[in-house]
Amino acid sequence: MQYDLLFTFISVHDAVRAEHLLAGAGLETIARPTPREIDLSCGQSLLLKGADQAAALEVLAANAARWSLLYRRLSDRVWEKIREYGE
Repeated sequence: MQYDLLFTFISVHDAVRAEHLLAGAGLETIARPTPREIDLSCGQSLLLKGADQAAALEVLAANAARWSLLYRRLSDRVWEKIREYGE
């Protein structure tokens, strides 16, 4: 299954916390720098499988874990923003 969801974060601390929370819930993630197609900053992001979107959002909300934007991969270097934190 493809890792086609990407959570971005305002801080590396928030990304690391979210990674631990999601792993504790049994969700697989891949930590990586935010793709340049999304943001030119050196921010940290987490890739997840599309099937895990609802579970990931539930885990993050239940633990008041902050994230910034959620994207869906459309192709190799094309991402579509599908949600913002707090929506």
